[in-house]
Amino acid sequence: MNSPFSRLLTAMQERIGAVVPEIACVDQDRGQLNTKSRPAVQWPCVLIDMETFEYDNLGSDVQTAEGTVCVLPGFAPNVPTAGGTPEEYKEAALGYYELEWKLNKALHGWSAGEGFGYLIRKNARSQHRTDSYRVREIRYSLAFDDRSTEPGVMYVAVTPVITGELNAGV
Repeated sequence: MNSPFSRLLTAMQERIGAVVPEIACVDQDRGQLNTKSRPAVQWPCVLIDMETFEYDNLGSDVQTAEGTVCVLPGFAPNVPTAGGTPEEYKEAALGYYELEWKLNKALHGWSAGEGFGYLIRKNARSQHRTDSYRVREIRYSLAFDDRSTEPGVMYVAVTPVITGELNAGV
């Protein structure tokens, strides 16, 4: 994959899967949680969207991109956290804060690899929903250089072909 956004999404999926294994589903945000029926995700989930990016020319058709990556952790309905709720139930119900904290520790200050800057958390907010799902929005800033239109740069998919025998003549 050559697209910076494809590479970023894949790297974020791998990072979240490795560092926050409690997250059952990591996918791009295609509006899965905006439905009146049960959302088609496994809980807890994280949906990712490359929201808004602005581009500036650096010269020679190279651009720098700066923008926002929105990370949406989503949680299935749980018991209330009101006063009088038994402590073990309250602790389970507040578990989404712990997962959000762990998720941010995995992403804030992390880079998706060569050519990418570091994800920097900018804000977090709750979605106020009429259903009982808990969804947060965490926005990270990110910058990277896009060299895809640089003169003389050509991306070609390579399929290795092996001929002959391995270790021949050894």
